[in-house]
Amino acid sequence: MRSNSLEVAFDEVAPAETLATVSRIGPRPQPADWASLAMGCDARGRYQVTICDSLLNPGNTALRDALGDRKALLVTTPTVDRLYGAAIRAMLGVKTLVLDVREETKSMQYVEAVCKEALAQGLNRRGLLIGFGGGVCLDVVTVAASLIRRGVGHLRVPTTLIGQIDAGIGLKGAVNFCGKKSFVGCFHPPEQVLIDPLFLRSLPRRSLASGIAEAIKMGIIRDTALFELIEGSSRELTTAGFTGAAGISVLRSSIWAMLEELRKNPYEDQTYERVVDFGHTFSPLLESAMGFDIEHGEAVAIDMALSATIALLLGLIPQSGCERILQVLENASLPIFAPKLTVPLCREGIVEAARHRGGSMNLVVPGGIGWPLFLKNCADVSDSVLEDALASLSSRGAGTA
Repeated sequence: MRSNSLEVAFDEVAPAETLATVSRIGPRPQPADWASLAMGCDARGRYQVTICDSLLNPGNTALRDALGDRKALLVTTPTVDRLYGAAIRAMLGVKTLVLDVREETKSMQYVEAVCKEALAQGLNRRGLLIGFGGGVCLDVVTVAASLIRRGVGHLRVPTTLIGQIDAGIGLKGAVNFCGKKSFVGCFHPPEQVLIDPLFLRSLPRRSLASGIAEAIKMGIIRDTALFELIEGSSRELTTAGFTGAAGISVLRSSIWAMLEELRKNPYEDQTYERVVDFGHTFSPLLESAMGFDIEHGEAVAIDMALSATIALLLGLIPQSGCERILQVLENASLPIFAPKLTVPLCREGIVEAARHRGGSMNLVVPGGIGWPLFLKNCADVSDSVLEDALASLSSRGAGTA
């Protein structure tokens, strides 16, 4: 079976940049061969992100090779277990824990459930957790793996688009705590991430669109070619899935871009100025305010639309650039406004972002496609700017969550 691997490691971390109130970071070059990218190394070693063909095909040995002779516990969700559980158990012969965990219930309760089952199954220090599901499942498994015997290995097999291009390929995991989204978490790199685009065929259109939001994010902040590819094929991607050449290209480019950004600051200790925080300032509180009756990518899309409109009102992006961003979101069947996103909620999001980002707001806004800017001070975005931006998005009359 063919596969494309990225060997990911983290000892070559770029020093923190000193950024002004509004900082401009130009587009970064892309490698000629996506699969050739190798990143530095951390003290705990390397991990690979591999795109596989037909991972559950009996002729594909990637899962068996990753497991070796170790005892493992497979953690998945009811839908994934119904669709693929029998096939992966037949391949690996492992015990399975099925958790009906969702974003609104992602808590230490489920982490404890994984730890209890690992204890019952006798996992030792060489034991392996296998997270098989979407980003929520992988979050729970990552946190549990960091705690069991002070840290055991884990393998990620993401089955959603967000899991394959965002939540499943980084170093960290988190769960909600005391009403705060992803407040308790860890940095615990996986041993491997195995990505099979065939899993995306079973996703509903809404979930595909939600994942595309994270790909659009990477296009806006650093990869004009990726943005233009989505711009020309967003409707096709949400209707036909990621089975065609455009889908695979979007998948690969999104993964590469995310890993390249993470490489420079993997443990978020070099700087709190992270361009991948684009779309993640207002969205966490919006998800909570809507009782998680909104996909993560939909909330990110609304956040990106608001951030782009703020940039327009502040004279940081031309009208044409802002319109391209809003249009590509709408073409991908993503919302750009939600009535629950009010000025007070936005202000609360800004304050919470500053707490999380070392005291500075570090709001990422686009200065153009592939040209991210940082707004560092909370005072840079007044209530009147927020009010005008929200009113502008509301007045478009479509794309409302």
